[in-house]
Amino acid sequence: MIKKALTIVFVLFCTYSFGQTCNCDVEFQHLHTFMENNYAGFKEKEALMTKAGYQKLVEEYTKYSKLPHANEECIFILSQFLDHFKDHHVGLASTLGGKTDSAFLKQRQTIEISDQKYNELLKSKGKEGIYYFKWDSLAYKIAVIKDKSPVHDYIGVIVSSNLPGWKKGSVKLYAKMENDSTAKGVLFMRNQMPAINGFLFKGDEILGDFQRVGTTIKKDQQQFDHYEPFSSKKLDGKTLYIKVQSFNVSYEKKIDSLFKVNDEALKTMPNLVLDLRNNGGGGDMSYQPILPYVYSDPVKNIGVDLYATEANIEGWKRNAANPDLSEDDKKWYKGAIANMEAHKGQWINWSDDGTYANFTKLPNPSKVVILINNGCASSTEQFLLEARQSSKVTLMGQNTSGTLDYSNWVPSPLVCLPYVVRYPTTRSRRIYIGQGIDNIGIKPNRYLNPKEDWIKAAVQELEK
Repeated sequence: MIKKALTIVFVLFCTYSFGQTCNCDVEFQHLHTFMENNYAGFKEKEALMTKAGYQKLVEEYTKYSKLPHANEECIFILSQFLDHFKDHHVGLASTLGGKTDSAFLKQRQTIEISDQKYNELLKSKGKEGIYYFKWDSLAYKIAVIKDKSPVHDYIGVIVSSNLPGWKKGSVKLYAKMENDSTAKGVLFMRNQMPAINGFLFKGDEILGDFQRVGTTIKKDQQQFDHYEPFSSKKLDGKTLYIKVQSFNVSYEKKIDSLFKVNDEALKTMPNLVLDLRNNGGGGDMSYQPILPYVYSDPVKNIGVDLYATEANIEGWKRNAANPDLSEDDKKWYKGAIANMEAHKGQWINWSDDGTYANFTKLPNPSKVVILINNGCASSTEQFLLEARQSSKVTLMGQNTSGTLDYSNWVPSPLVCLPYVVRYPTTRSRRIYIGQGIDNIGIKPNRYLNPKEDWIKAAVQELEK
Protein backbone atom coordinates (compact mmCIF):
# COMPACT_ATOMS: atom_id res chain seq x y z
CA MET A 1 0.00 0.00 0.00
CA ILE A 2 1.16 3.55 -0.61
CA LYS A 3 2.58 5.25 2.44
CA LYS A 4 0.86 8.58 2.86
CA ALA A 5 1.06 11.37 5.41
CA LEU A 6 -1.71 13.63 6.60
CA THR A 7 -2.89 15.96 3.91
CA ILE A 8 -5.44 18.19 5.61
CA VAL A 9 -4.86 18.82 9.31
CA PHE A 10 -1.88 20.63 10.74
CA VAL A 11 -1.03 22.39 13.96
CA LEU A 12 -1.03 26.19 14.06
CA PHE A 13 2.26 26.15 15.78
CA CYS A 14 3.39 29.71 16.32
CA THR A 15 2.15 33.14 17.20
CA TYR A 16 3.36 35.95 14.97
CA SER A 17 2.60 39.62 14.79
CA PHE A 18 2.24 41.84 11.76
CA GLY A 19 3.98 44.69 13.56
CA GLN A 20 5.54 47.63 11.79
CA THR A 21 8.36 45.59 10.26
CA CYS A 22 6.36 43.24 8.03
CA ASN A 23 7.52 44.29 4.58
CA CYS A 24 5.65 42.70 1.68
CA ASP A 25 8.66 42.79 -0.62
CA VAL A 26 10.66 40.82 1.96
CA GLU A 27 7.77 38.36 2.39
CA PHE A 28 7.45 37.80 -1.34
CA GLN A 29 11.16 37.27 -1.92
CA HIS A 30 11.14 34.69 0.86
CA LEU A 31 8.01 32.97 -0.46
CA HIS A 32 9.03 32.47 -4.07
CA THR A 33 12.55 31.35 -3.09
CA PHE A 34 11.10 28.94 -0.54
CA MET A 35 8.73 27.38 -3.07
CA GLU A 36 11.51 27.02 -5.62
CA ASN A 37 13.63 25.10 -3.11
CA ASN A 38 11.03 22.98 -1.31
CA TYR A 39 7.76 22.54 -3.25
CA ALA A 40 7.62 19.02 -4.70
CA GLY A 41 5.87 20.21 -7.85
CA PHE A 42 8.03 23.21 -8.65
CA LYS A 43 10.08 21.66 -11.46
CA GLU A 44 7.01 20.55 -13.42
CA LYS A 45 5.07 23.75 -12.74
CA GLU A 46 7.97 25.89 -13.90
CA ALA A 47 8.25 23.78 -17.06
CA LEU A 48 4.57 24.43 -17.83
CA MET A 49 5.11 28.19 -17.43
CA THR A 50 8.61 28.02 -19.05
CA LYS A 51 11.62 29.40 -17.19
CA ALA A 52 11.20 32.77 -18.90
CA GLY A 53 7.49 32.84 -18.06
CA TYR A 54 8.13 32.02 -14.43
CA GLN A 55 10.83 34.66 -14.14
CA LYS A 56 8.47 37.22 -15.64
CA LEU A 57 5.86 36.20 -13.04
CA VAL A 58 8.35 36.73 -10.21
CA GLU A 59 9.30 40.15 -11.59
CA GLU A 60 5.62 41.11 -11.88
CA TYR A 61 4.80 40.18 -8.29
CA THR A 62 7.98 41.81 -7.02
CA LYS A 63 6.53 45.05 -8.40
CA TYR A 64 3.15 44.32 -6.78
CA SER A 65 4.85 43.77 -3.43
CA LYS A 66 6.20 47.32 -3.60
CA LEU A 67 2.93 49.06 -4.49
CA PRO A 68 1.38 51.62 -2.12
CA HIS A 69 -0.52 49.76 0.63
CA ALA A 70 1.18 46.50 -0.39
CA ASN A 71 1.90 45.70 3.26
CA GLU A 72 -1.83 45.80 4.03
CA GLU A 73 -2.68 43.79 0.91
CA CYS A 74 0.28 41.43 1.16
CA ILE A 75 -1.65 38.24 1.92
CA PHE A 76 -3.70 38.81 -1.22
CA ILE A 77 -0.57 39.43 -3.32
CA LEU A 78 1.14 36.30 -2.00
CA SER A 79 -2.00 34.21 -2.50
CA GLN A 80 -2.39 35.37 -6.09
CA PHE A 81 1.21 34.40 -6.82
CA LEU A 82 0.67 30.92 -5.37
CA ASP A 83 -2.48 30.49 -7.49
CA HIS A 84 -0.27 30.42 -10.60
CA PHE A 85 1.01 26.99 -9.54
CA LYS A 86 -2.54 25.67 -10.06
CA ASP A 87 -2.24 23.26 -7.16
CA HIS A 88 -5.09 23.13 -4.64
CA HIS A 89 -2.66 21.81 -2.02
CA VAL A 90 -0.79 25.12 -2.16
CA GLY A 91 -2.11 28.06 -0.15
CA LEU A 92 -1.92 30.28 2.92
CA ALA A 93 -3.48 29.82 6.35
CA SER A 94 -3.63 32.15 9.33
CA THR A 95 -2.05 31.32 12.67
CA LEU A 96 -3.90 34.07 14.56
CA GLY A 97 -7.26 32.43 15.09
CA GLY A 98 -9.65 35.12 16.40
CA LYS A 99 -6.88 37.37 17.68
CA THR A 100 -6.07 40.78 16.23
CA ASP A 101 -2.92 42.86 15.75
CA SER A 102 -3.00 46.50 16.83
CA ALA A 103 0.12 47.43 14.86
CA PHE A 104 -1.42 46.14 11.66
CA LEU A 105 -4.65 48.03 12.29
CA LYS A 106 -2.74 51.31 12.55
CA GLN A 107 -1.37 50.96 9.01
CA ARG A 108 -4.70 50.16 7.35
CA GLN A 109 -5.84 52.64 4.73
CA THR A 110 -9.23 54.35 4.60
CA ILE A 111 -11.11 55.27 1.44
CA GLU A 112 -13.63 58.08 1.38
CA ILE A 113 -16.98 57.52 -0.30
CA SER A 114 -18.57 60.89 -1.06
CA ASP A 115 -22.31 61.46 -0.66
CA GLN A 116 -22.58 61.84 -4.44
CA LYS A 117 -20.81 58.52 -5.04
CA TYR A 118 -22.94 56.83 -2.37
CA ASN A 119 -26.15 57.97 -4.08
CA GLU A 120 -24.85 56.78 -7.46
CA LEU A 121 -24.05 53.38 -6.00
CA LEU A 122 -27.56 53.08 -4.55
CA LYS A 123 -28.87 53.14 -8.11
CA SER A 124 -26.29 50.73 -9.53
CA LYS A 125 -27.44 47.45 -11.10
CA GLY A 126 -23.97 46.02 -11.72
CA LYS A 127 -21.42 44.64 -9.29
CA GLU A 128 -20.86 48.09 -7.84
CA GLY A 129 -23.41 49.08 -5.21
CA ILE A 130 -24.28 49.46 -1.55
CA TYR A 131 -24.60 46.15 0.30
CA TYR A 132 -25.38 45.08 3.84
CA PHE A 133 -24.22 42.02 5.77
CA LYS A 134 -27.18 39.68 5.29
CA TRP A 135 -26.85 37.84 8.61
CA ASP A 136 -26.77 41.06 10.68
CA SER A 137 -27.85 44.14 8.74
CA LEU A 138 -26.37 46.54 11.30
CA ALA A 139 -22.96 44.86 11.46
CA TYR A 140 -21.66 46.21 8.15
CA LYS A 141 -22.87 48.30 5.26
CA ILE A 142 -20.31 48.49 2.46
CA ALA A 143 -19.82 50.33 -0.81
CA VAL A 144 -18.44 48.06 -3.54
CA ILE A 145 -16.51 50.11 -6.09
CA LYS A 146 -14.31 49.39 -9.09
CA ASP A 147 -10.58 49.75 -8.58
CA LYS A 148 -7.72 50.33 -11.02
CA SER A 149 -5.10 48.42 -9.04
CA PRO A 150 -3.44 45.54 -10.97
CA VAL A 151 -3.98 43.40 -7.87
CA HIS A 152 -7.77 43.63 -7.57
CA ASP A 153 -10.83 44.71 -9.56
CA TYR A 154 -13.23 45.69 -6.76
CA ILE A 155 -12.96 47.04 -3.22
CA GLY A 156 -15.62 46.89 -0.52
CA VAL A 157 -15.46 49.91 1.81
CA ILE A 158 -17.29 50.34 5.14
CA VAL A 159 -19.92 53.10 5.00
CA SER A 160 -21.42 52.24 8.41
CA SER A 161 -20.94 49.65 11.14
CA ASN A 162 -22.11 49.11 14.69
CA LEU A 163 -19.15 46.87 15.52
CA PRO A 164 -16.34 48.26 17.69
CA GLY A 165 -13.14 49.19 15.89
CA TRP A 166 -14.65 49.45 12.43
CA LYS A 167 -14.35 52.94 10.96
CA LYS A 168 -16.08 54.54 8.03
CA GLY A 169 -13.79 54.12 5.02
CA SER A 170 -12.07 50.94 6.27
CA VAL A 171 -11.62 48.29 3.60
CA LYS A 172 -13.81 45.22 4.17
CA LEU A 173 -12.88 43.23 1.07
CA TYR A 174 -10.75 43.06 -2.07
CA ALA A 175 -11.86 41.01 -5.06
CA LYS A 176 -10.12 39.96 -8.28
CA MET A 177 -12.54 38.58 -10.86
CA GLU A 178 -11.80 35.09 -12.21
CA ASN A 179 -14.70 35.22 -14.66
CA ASP A 180 -17.91 37.23 -14.99
CA SER A 181 -19.33 36.15 -11.63
CA THR A 182 -16.69 34.50 -9.43
CA ALA A 183 -13.81 36.25 -7.74
CA LYS A 184 -11.03 35.46 -5.31
CA GLY A 185 -9.90 37.97 -2.78
CA VAL A 186 -9.52 38.94 0.83
CA LEU A 187 -12.26 39.41 3.39
CA PHE A 188 -11.30 41.31 6.54
CA MET A 189 -12.89 39.40 9.40
CA ARG A 190 -14.53 40.86 12.51
CA ASN A 191 -11.11 41.17 14.15
CA GLN A 192 -10.08 43.22 11.05
CA MET A 193 -7.49 40.64 10.04
CA PRO A 194 -7.40 39.46 6.40
CA ALA A 195 -8.48 35.99 5.27
CA ILE A 196 -8.36 34.58 1.75
CA ASN A 197 -11.93 34.28 0.51
CA GLY A 198 -13.96 33.45 -2.57
CA PHE A 199 -16.82 35.66 -3.78
CA LEU A 200 -19.75 34.99 -6.08
CA PHE A 201 -21.46 38.04 -7.58
CA LYS A 202 -24.96 36.90 -8.43
CA GLY A 203 -27.69 39.42 -9.11
CA ASP A 204 -28.24 41.46 -5.95
CA GLU A 205 -26.02 39.28 -3.79
CA ILE A 206 -22.39 38.69 -3.04
CA LEU A 207 -22.78 35.11 -1.90
CA GLY A 208 -22.83 34.15 0.75
CA ASP A 209 -22.47 37.30 2.94
CA PHE A 210 -23.80 40.50 1.39
CA GLN A 211 -27.14 41.67 -0.01
CA ARG A 212 -27.75 44.80 -2.07
CA VAL A 213 -29.55 47.54 -0.13
CA GLY A 214 -33.19 47.80 -1.20
CA THR A 215 -33.54 44.11 -2.08
CA THR A 216 -34.71 41.17 0.02
CA ILE A 217 -33.00 37.94 0.97
CA LYS A 218 -34.33 34.79 -0.65
CA LYS A 219 -36.02 32.49 1.84
CA ASP A 220 -33.74 29.56 1.06
CA GLN A 221 -30.74 31.63 2.13
CA GLN A 222 -32.04 32.83 5.47
CA GLN A 223 -30.64 29.83 7.30
CA PHE A 224 -27.29 28.08 7.19
CA ASP A 225 -27.29 24.46 6.08
CA HIS A 226 -26.85 21.94 8.87
CA TYR A 227 -23.63 20.02 8.26
CA GLU A 228 -23.79 16.27 8.86
CA PRO A 229 -20.53 14.67 7.74
CA PHE A 230 -21.70 11.07 8.30
CA SER A 231 -24.99 9.22 8.00
CA SER A 232 -26.37 5.83 7.03
CA LYS A 233 -29.78 4.37 6.25
CA LYS A 234 -31.43 1.48 4.44
CA LEU A 235 -32.98 2.73 1.22
CA ASP A 236 -34.84 -0.57 0.66
CA GLY A 237 -34.44 -4.24 1.48
CA LYS A 238 -31.38 -4.59 -0.73
CA THR A 239 -29.63 -1.21 -0.62
CA LEU A 240 -27.67 0.50 2.14
CA TYR A 241 -26.73 4.19 1.90
CA ILE A 242 -23.67 5.61 3.69
CA LYS A 243 -22.48 9.20 3.50
CA VAL A 244 -18.88 10.18 4.37
CA GLN A 245 -18.18 13.85 3.73
CA SER A 246 -14.72 14.05 5.26
CA PHE A 247 -11.63 11.93 5.76
CA ASN A 248 -10.23 14.44 8.24
CA VAL A 249 -7.95 12.58 10.64
CA SER A 250 -10.03 13.83 13.57
CA TYR A 251 -12.88 11.69 12.18
CA GLU A 252 -10.82 8.52 11.83
CA LYS A 253 -12.44 6.80 14.82
CA LYS A 254 -15.94 7.96 13.86
CA ILE A 255 -15.59 6.50 10.37
CA ASP A 256 -14.33 3.24 11.83
CA SER A 257 -17.33 3.17 14.20
CA LEU A 258 -19.74 4.00 11.36
CA PHE A 259 -18.66 0.95 9.37
CA LYS A 260 -18.54 -1.32 12.42
CA VAL A 261 -22.12 -0.37 13.29
CA ASN A 262 -23.17 -1.14 9.71
CA ASP A 263 -21.03 -4.27 9.32
CA GLU A 264 -23.92 -6.75 9.46
CA ALA A 265 -25.97 -4.79 6.94
CA LEU A 266 -22.94 -4.38 4.68
CA LYS A 267 -22.25 -8.10 4.69
CA THR A 268 -25.87 -9.15 4.13
CA MET A 269 -27.20 -6.51 1.72
CA PRO A 270 -26.14 -6.77 -1.95
CA ASN A 271 -26.11 -3.05 -2.77
CA LEU A 272 -24.22 -0.09 -1.32
CA VAL A 273 -24.45 3.59 -2.21
CA LEU A 274 -21.35 5.32 -0.84
CA ASP A 275 -21.85 9.09 -1.00
CA LEU A 276 -18.50 10.92 -1.03
CA ARG A 277 -19.71 14.18 -2.55
CA ASN A 278 -17.79 17.21 -1.27
CA ASN A 279 -15.35 15.04 0.67
CA GLY A 280 -12.22 17.18 0.40
CA GLY A 281 -9.91 14.54 1.83
CA GLY A 282 -7.90 14.34 5.02
CA GLY A 283 -5.73 11.35 5.82
CA ASP A 284 -5.51 7.99 4.06
CA MET A 285 -5.80 6.24 7.41
CA SER A 286 -9.38 7.47 7.69
CA TYR A 287 -10.71 5.50 4.72
CA GLN A 288 -9.10 2.17 5.62
CA PRO A 289 -12.32 0.83 7.28
CA ILE A 290 -14.16 1.17 3.94
CA LEU A 291 -11.73 -0.76 1.77
CA PRO A 292 -12.69 -4.36 2.74
CA TYR A 293 -16.24 -3.75 1.51
CA VAL A 294 -15.21 -2.50 -1.94
CA TYR A 295 -12.17 -4.60 -2.84
CA SER A 296 -12.68 -7.41 -5.33
CA ASP A 297 -9.47 -7.67 -7.34
CA PRO A 298 -5.76 -7.01 -6.70
CA VAL A 299 -5.12 -3.27 -6.47
CA LYS A 300 -2.27 -1.75 -8.45
CA ASN A 301 -0.66 1.32 -6.93
CA ILE A 302 1.82 3.74 -8.44
CA GLY A 303 4.32 5.03 -5.92
CA VAL A 304 5.37 8.49 -4.86
CA ASP A 305 8.67 10.28 -4.31
CA LEU A 306 9.35 12.50 -1.29
CA TYR A 307 11.57 15.58 -1.30
CA ALA A 308 13.53 15.49 1.97
CA THR A 309 14.68 19.10 2.33
CA GLU A 310 15.41 20.59 5.74
CA ALA A 311 12.23 22.70 5.58
CA ASN A 312 10.13 19.71 4.53
CA ILE A 313 11.44 17.68 7.45
CA GLU A 314 10.47 20.50 9.81
CA GLY A 315 7.02 20.60 8.22
CA TRP A 316 6.54 16.89 8.80
CA LYS A 317 7.57 17.34 12.42
CA ARG A 318 4.84 19.97 12.80
CA ASN A 319 2.25 17.62 11.34
CA ALA A 320 3.50 14.88 13.66
CA ALA A 321 2.60 17.14 16.60
CA ASN A 322 -1.10 16.88 15.70
CA PRO A 323 -2.91 15.88 18.92
CA ASP A 324 -5.49 13.85 16.94
CA LEU A 325 -2.91 11.29 15.82
CA SER A 326 -3.24 7.75 17.14
CA GLU A 327 -0.26 6.04 18.76
CA ASP A 328 0.28 3.97 15.60
CA ASP A 329 0.26 7.14 13.50
CA LYS A 330 2.78 8.79 15.82
CA LYS A 331 5.04 5.76 15.53
CA TRP A 332 4.71 5.83 11.75
CA TYR A 333 5.60 9.52 11.65
CA LYS A 334 8.66 8.94 13.82
CA GLY A 335 10.00 6.38 11.36
CA ALA A 336 9.14 8.53 8.36
CA ILE A 337 10.96 11.56 9.75
CA ALA A 338 14.02 9.45 10.61
CA ASN A 339 14.12 8.24 7.01
CA MET A 340 13.97 11.82 5.72
CA GLU A 341 16.73 12.98 8.05
CA ALA A 342 18.95 10.19 6.76
CA HIS A 343 18.46 11.46 3.18
CA LYS A 344 18.49 15.25 3.54
CA GLY A 345 18.39 17.17 0.27
CA GLN A 346 17.39 14.08 -1.72
CA TRP A 347 14.34 12.69 -3.44
CA ILE A 348 13.33 9.51 -1.64
CA ASN A 349 11.51 6.62 -3.31
CA TRP A 350 8.78 6.91 -0.70
CA SER A 351 6.73 3.98 -1.93
CA ASP A 352 7.33 1.43 -4.66
CA ASP A 353 4.94 0.65 -7.45
CA GLY A 354 3.17 -2.52 -6.51
CA THR A 355 0.06 -4.65 -6.25
CA TYR A 356 -1.93 -5.23 -3.08
CA ALA A 357 -3.86 -8.49 -2.83
CA ASN A 358 -3.79 -9.23 0.90
CA PHE A 359 -7.54 -9.24 1.42
CA THR A 360 -10.55 -11.54 1.23
CA LYS A 361 -13.23 -10.62 -1.26
CA LEU A 362 -16.56 -10.30 0.54
CA PRO A 363 -19.68 -11.60 -1.23
CA ASN A 364 -21.61 -8.52 -0.09
CA PRO A 365 -22.00 -5.82 -0.98
CA SER A 366 -21.78 -7.23 -4.49
CA LYS A 367 -22.48 -3.87 -6.17
CA VAL A 368 -21.21 -0.48 -5.01
CA VAL A 369 -22.05 2.91 -6.47
CA ILE A 370 -19.79 5.73 -5.28
CA LEU A 371 -21.16 9.25 -5.79
CA ILE A 372 -18.46 11.82 -6.60
CA ASN A 373 -18.23 15.46 -7.61
CA ASN A 374 -15.78 18.36 -7.90
CA GLY A 375 -15.67 18.63 -4.11
CA CYS A 376 -13.83 15.29 -3.88
CA ALA A 377 -10.11 15.91 -3.49
CA SER A 378 -6.80 14.72 -2.12
CA SER A 379 -7.10 11.57 0.03
CA THR A 380 -10.60 11.00 -1.31
CA GLU A 381 -9.11 10.76 -4.79
CA GLN A 382 -6.48 8.33 -3.54
CA PHE A 383 -9.30 6.16 -2.20
CA LEU A 384 -11.09 6.36 -5.55
CA LEU A 385 -7.97 5.33 -7.49
CA GLU A 386 -8.01 2.13 -5.46
CA ALA A 387 -11.77 1.58 -5.30
CA ARG A 388 -12.38 2.01 -9.04
CA GLN A 389 -10.20 -1.04 -9.74
CA SER A 390 -12.85 -3.22 -8.13
CA SER A 391 -15.35 -5.02 -10.36
CA LYS A 392 -17.98 -4.17 -7.72
CA VAL A 393 -17.60 -0.42 -8.09
CA THR A 394 -19.27 2.11 -10.38
CA LEU A 395 -18.35 5.78 -10.02
CA MET A 396 -21.24 8.16 -10.71
CA GLY A 397 -21.51 11.94 -10.74
CA GLN A 398 -19.00 14.51 -11.94
CA ASN A 399 -15.20 14.73 -12.25
CA THR A 400 -13.37 15.08 -8.96
CA SER A 401 -11.23 18.11 -8.07
CA GLY A 402 -7.90 16.85 -9.38
CA THR A 403 -5.74 17.53 -6.32
CA LEU A 404 -3.45 14.57 -5.77
CA ASP A 405 -0.38 14.49 -8.04
CA TYR A 406 1.53 16.56 -5.49
CA SER A 407 0.47 15.74 -1.96
CA ASN A 408 1.39 15.26 1.69
CA TRP A 409 1.44 18.98 2.35
CA VAL A 410 3.09 20.63 5.31
CA PRO A 411 3.03 24.16 6.79
CA SER A 412 5.94 26.60 6.96
CA PRO A 413 5.89 30.09 8.54
CA LEU A 414 6.31 33.29 6.57
CA VAL A 415 8.98 35.79 7.62
CA CYS A 416 6.78 38.07 9.72
CA LEU A 417 3.13 37.77 8.73
CA PRO A 418 1.04 35.51 11.02
CA TYR A 419 0.41 32.98 8.26
CA VAL A 420 1.87 29.73 7.05
CA VAL A 421 2.29 28.58 3.47
CA ARG A 422 1.11 25.01 2.96
CA TYR A 423 2.68 23.09 0.11
CA PRO A 424 3.16 19.44 -1.01
CA THR A 425 6.31 17.46 -0.27
CA THR A 426 5.60 14.42 -2.48
CA ARG A 427 4.92 13.82 -6.16
CA SER A 428 3.25 10.81 -7.72
CA ARG A 429 5.02 8.88 -10.43
CA ARG A 430 1.67 8.80 -12.26
CA ILE A 431 2.64 12.10 -13.86
CA TYR A 432 5.51 10.44 -15.75
CA ILE A 433 3.28 7.86 -17.43
CA GLY A 434 0.53 10.23 -18.47
CA GLN A 435 -1.84 9.38 -15.63
CA GLY A 436 -1.74 12.66 -13.72
CA ILE A 437 -5.09 13.95 -12.49
CA ASP A 438 -4.30 17.47 -11.22
CA ASN A 439 -6.78 20.03 -12.57
CA ILE A 440 -8.50 17.19 -14.49
CA GLY A 441 -9.88 14.94 -11.81
CA ILE A 442 -11.06 11.34 -11.77
CA LYS A 443 -13.83 10.72 -14.27
CA PRO A 444 -17.00 8.88 -13.24
CA ASN A 445 -18.14 5.80 -15.14
CA ARG A 446 -21.47 7.55 -15.56
CA TYR A 447 -22.00 11.29 -15.54
CA LEU A 448 -24.99 12.74 -13.69
CA ASN A 449 -26.75 16.04 -14.21
CA PRO A 450 -26.42 18.25 -11.10
CA LYS A 451 -30.20 18.80 -11.17
CA GLU A 452 -31.22 15.14 -11.07
CA ASP A 453 -31.67 13.01 -7.95
CA TRP A 454 -28.28 11.32 -7.63
CA ILE A 455 -29.29 8.83 -4.94
CA LYS A 456 -32.28 7.72 -7.04
CA ALA A 457 -29.98 7.37 -10.06
CA ALA A 458 -27.55 5.29 -7.99
CA VAL A 459 -30.32 2.90 -6.89
CA GLN A 460 -31.48 2.52 -10.49
CA GLU A 461 -27.91 1.67 -11.52
CA LEU A 462 -27.64 -0.94 -8.78
CA GLU A 463 -30.90 -2.58 -9.85
CA LYS A 464 -29.72 -3.17 -13.42
